[in-house]
Amino acid sequence: MAEEIEITGIYNVNNAKWKPFQGEEIDTLIKHKGFVGANGNINTAGERIIDETYRILEMCIDPNSDDDTETGLVLGYVQSGKTLSFTSLTALARDNNFQIIIIIAGTSIPLSEQSYQRMLKDLRIDSRFDRKWNLLRNPSTRAHLDSISNSLEKWSDNSLPKEKCSTVLITVMKQSHRLQKLINILQTIDLKGVPTLIIDDESDQASLNTRGRANARAGFGVNEGEASTIYRRINDLRSVFPKHTFLQYTATPQANLFVNILDRLSPNFIKLLTPGDGYTGGKEFFIKNPNLIRTIPFEEIPTNQVSVNEPPQSLIYALQIFFIGVVIGDIQQNQFNRSMLIHPSRLTADHTDYFNWVNDVTASWTRLLESNDIDEIEELIKDFKIAYEDLENTNQDLIPYEEVVKDNRLLHAIKYTRKILVNASRGRTPEIPWRESYSWILVGGQAMDRGFTVEGLTVTYMPRSLATGQVDTTLQRARFFGYKGSYLGFCRVWLDQNNIDAYRAIIEHEEDVRRRLEEYDLNNKHLNEWEREVVKDRILRLTRPNIIYDGLDRDYFGSEWFIIKAPHDTDSLIEFNSKIIYDFFNSNFQSFNINEGHNERTELQKHLVAELPLSDTLQYLLNRLKFTKETDSQTFSSLRGIINSFLNENSEETCLVYIMSAEKSDSEIIQTVRARQLNDNNEIQQLFQGANTKTKKYNRGEIYPGDRYIRDENQLTIQIHRLRLTDKDGNNLKDDKGNIIYADVPSIAIWIPENIGKDIIRQPDNRL
Repeated sequence: MAEEIEITGIYNVNNAKWKPFQGEEIDTLIKHKGFVGANGNINTAGERIIDETYRILEMCIDPNSDDDTETGLVLGYVQSGKTLSFTSLTALARDNNFQIIIIIAGTSIPLSEQSYQRMLKDLRIDSRFDRKWNLLRNPSTRAHLDSISNSLEKWSDNSLPKEKCSTVLITVMKQSHRLQKLINILQTIDLKGVPTLIIDDESDQASLNTRGRANARAGFGVNEGEASTIYRRINDLRSVFPKHTFLQYTATPQANLFVNILDRLSPNFIKLLTPGDGYTGGKEFFIKNPNLIRTIPFEEIPTNQVSVNEPPQSLIYALQIFFIGVVIGDIQQNQFNRSMLIHPSRLTADHTDYFNWVNDVTASWTRLLESNDIDEIEELIKDFKIAYEDLENTNQDLIPYEEVVKDNRLLHAIKYTRKILVNASRGRTPEIPWRESYSWILVGGQAMDRGFTVEGLTVTYMPRSLATGQVDTTLQRARFFGYKGSYLGFCRVWLDQNNIDAYRAIIEHEEDVRRRLEEYDLNNKHLNEWEREVVKDRILRLTRPNIIYDGLDRDYFGSEWFIIKAPHDTDSLIEFNSKIIYDFFNSNFQSFNINEGHNERTELQKHLVAELPLSDTLQYLLNRLKFTKETDSQTFSSLRGIINSFLNENSEETCLVYIMSAEKSDSEIIQTVRARQLNDNNEIQQLFQGANTKTKKYNRGEIYPGDRYIRDENQLTIQIHRLRLTDKDGNNLKDDKGNIIYADVPSIAIWIPENIGKDIIRQPDNRL
């Protein structure tokens, strides 16, 4: 009993809504997926999946409670296994007697069919003898209605054991008419008290209201005005179920996180998925192994200004790299497929150009290798050896080149690699019959973005511009991410320089988002408490602007001063901040010394300075000071976040702290109060004292350069000021008793060097 009480206490602390039961369904699924140790038990990787699944379900509605609704967001990485996560969640929900599970998956038939087949296979629905699952695809008929009703009737029969009941598992395509037909069926059924889980795969795509910004401009409230079709259908679907959780799965959450928190689809909780062993994402490609990334020259990318009329040399070299990898992979027999992806613009005419170039190049190589022209064959073999040596740089113990090219192996790799155009130019986007061939070259555009899996992808050639540079859209093009740890050395990615720069910035942004959300995941904190701000490079756009109801603010920190403009905004905090600064002075008393300068400086131009650990200064000074004026507090919060992120990679960094207009005795620091005027906005008109004026003896700034230059250009610098604030005419501000109101107000200014500086995009508190 004591142990049970202790566990319950932990769950209350972590804000979990209930305690799910881990049963046979999820255990069998995890074993079926191969997460089994030598002893036949679930291995560590499998336990991690179960743990993450459990932590998601414990934040969903309790199936045994009264009618209620909940909305959550599950965040993974691109190509990291989100489908396995929601399949596991489906299994665990069945273990806990959820009666209906709906998976909204795929805006195209191939992607929707892919989700249906994975459910069918992973849950072993066609091969098992029990009736725990009633799997339906795009329900629309009376027969579907009868099937759902029959399953729910069993759940309502208390005399029937729960293991004899069927959980209704529905996969529905994310299309208006498919969703409406499902809604029409469900509206005829009494669903009160029916615990339901609705999973929206790729939830940032099509699901959110694309009329959000237009409604805001028209003066409508968050949930008023026009609604885009899929958004309206999803909300109509949710309204059918009095007792449900709506879970949004995505690897690109920018849109989900920055919709107004009052929006019906704004998530209340976040769960972060951890990739399994062998996952290679942006950090592996662009940070840890930048030699896998190759630059396509500007003149080899078709644009309105540049015409490319023949196969670019970078494409030819990419093909050579790919075919060498195909030969080696075929010899080693350690991969089911090897693939190359060519991803030009979204225009099908461009796809055709590249498809024809690939066919022309491979056909010419095939003819040559099948000919009797020994000299020309040897020249071609020499060309391919350059590609082999390239791969040798990233693969230890590569088989000898002589083995690669003997017995017509290279010829066979080139000749029998299947090439396919993946777009809808001939009607429906083709599905890839992966079992029919070992090696493939796929050429296409948008059809191979989001959700499209390329089996055994090693070489990616993407000659397309960055365009608008939306974070989510650009990241979803990275089909080259995935579980490639065992063959990463054979991977190469060709991009133009703008895209390379963008991906590096996106990786920083992605990790910043996850880092800011970690405590909300671990402690099950409500997302309404999360400050909507993230690092984002200025070359990028966060997401499509039409879904963002609220305007976004941007701060740039780097090679500039951040100044608190209204340190007096809340009277009670003046004394509070003074105490924080006083304690900080005392704890670092021995470190402060006089700042050397010209011997004719005035007392106001003499300062104390100390070089202190940046981590301590952040913890004991910056994180404790409080400033309440909105423009000050939001930007100050962003700045502290940037400093904290910088410290994650630079924990030993120091900073300079100046006590302005101060001197030091044996026992205390004495700081002079400077007079400063307030402007019409009730903000400090000019904090910094200027340089000394020019005299007959000294040039301007020779004695004192001005407060603005009391800093180290390359080191974070903090100035601490004490101020007497007056009106714009220099008169003291007094209360009705004649007392000076702002006689001694502490304030700070912070110099952020370029190496720390970041762009921050921020959404103002949209509840106000």
